[in-house]
Order: sequence, then C-alpha cells, then structure tokens
Amino acid sequence: MPRMTRNMFCAIAACALSAPAFAVFTGIDLREDKGQIPPVELAQIDPLGLGVRVINLYATFDGPGDWTEERPRSPNALLQVNADKTQEGPWVIDKATGRNANAGFYQDPFGSFFAPPEALIPIFPTVEWDTFVGLGRKATPSGEIDHTTPFFLDGADTLFLDQDGDGRDDGLRNSYLTGNPPAEQHVARFNAASGKYEVFFAQLTILGLDEGARLGQLRSPINGEGVYEWESDIFAGSFTLATQVPEGGALFYQFDFVRIPAPGGSCIVLPIAIAFSRRSHRCRA
Repeated sequence: MPRMTRNMFCAIAACALSAPAFAVFTGIDLREDKGQIPPVELAQIDPLGLGVRVINLYATFDGPGDWTEERPRSPNALLQVNADKTQEGPWVIDKATGRNANAGFYQDPFGSFFAPPEALIPIFPTVEWDTFVGLGRKATPSGEIDHTTPFFLDGADTLFLDQDGDGRDDGLRNSYLTGNPPAEQHVARFNAASGKYEVFFAQLTILGLDEGARLGQLRSPINGEGVYEWESDIFAGSFTLATQVPEGGALFYQFDFVRIPAPGGSCIVLPIAIAFSRRSHRCRA
C-alpha cells in the first residue's frame, strides 16, 4: 500500500476513534422561517397595520441526539435558557435612542407562554402565531402536556415583561427547562430546510419593528469566558443557554446582543464548532 494512502487511512481511523459520542453544541440560530401568515389571521394579529415578523430561535448542534429508552435525557438536550435582570441585561427588543419604539411581542388571547396545543390551532388559528417559549416543540400534541417549565428568579411572576412601561411586552424573564420531557422532545433533529441539527426553543412574533430592522449575525468571542455577541437591530441584552453533558452536569453559554453597527472586529458566521465556557455545573432539573 502506498505511503500516502496508508497515512490517509490511519488519519481516518484516528478521527473515527476520537469522534465524540454525543452531539456538540455549535451555537444559536435566529430565523424567520415560519412562512406567510394567512391574510385573515394577519388582520386579527395586526389590526393597526404595524407589521408582523415571526422570529424563531434555535439551538444548533453538529449531529443528532442519542435518545434511547435506557437513557432518555440526551447529552445534547436543551435544558435551560435564562433571560433575567440578574444577569448583565434582559433579552429585550431594542428601543434605545428611539429605535423600534413601537415594537412589542404579540401575545395571543388564546395562547400562553408555552407551545400551544395542536388541537387548539384549528379552533383559534391565531394561536399558532403567539409568542412563547416551547423547548423542543412549536405545538403540543393532543393527549400530551408541555414540559417546558419556568424556573422563577427573584420572586418574578411573569415570563414576559414590559421593560419600558409602554404597555407592550418587550422582554423575557426567568429561566426555562424541560422537566422529565417525553421521548425526543429536547433532542436535536436534522432540519432539511436549514441543513442543521437543532432544537427549537422560542417563537417571537413582533409587531411594529422599524422598516429594515435586521437580525444581524453572530460574532467571534469577545473574551476568554466564551461570551458571544450577536449584532442586531432588534434585540439588546443577554441570555444564557445550558446543555446537558453525559456526566450529569451542564455547560452554560452566554450570548450578548449588541446594536448594529457593533464595535470593530472580524465576524465569524455559523455554523462552526465553537468553544464556550468549559465549566460543568450540576443541573437543577
């Protein structure tokens, strides 16, 4: 066997032996992939004609989950997302300096803070466009319950908050986790449309964004602690995402949202395998 061929086979074998046994978290993805809102529902959601944008938030991984009957809690399970005042800042719609001054989350009167029941959507179609956190699910199948659970911080009694007091919800609060979730709810699955393995965890339907407001993109890490910046015209503040590890703990990842234009520096666009904080913490779930 020629030396080059032999070396290539040795390299492939070494990669196979050293490959991780579970999917690795690669970042977050903000996408407007919900599709067109039917005109009749749009009139109900947006009677003042402010304009509607539906933004879905995902955690992305470099491979599938490994859920089994024997080990239902996959190492790449999405366990928790924090967006709370006790951190550097809540994850809010950016209204500073008059930007997006009329914006606010749409809250459907028939919805809740979690994924709507599938059976409710044909009866109240606008509930499909609600703003909610639904770890692993955009709707709850009939006969099941949503296992997305709020973990209230500092005695808070609301999951969404009116940050600037204008009567319209514009921020998220508290932590969210999946407690004893059903099979595969929180395991990353391949999405052919995006070409990524991902877990859905929030739908944000926003009214009244300024024309041309941009989601932006993820930047390179800004310090050694693994904090990442997302340039955005829409969001400001920060949130923390946690994923389970096989040893029973969790890794925490912080994302800060900064206004466009962001400070100078090179931009790195996902997907790439990125290293965040390597500290492992015991799960509270």
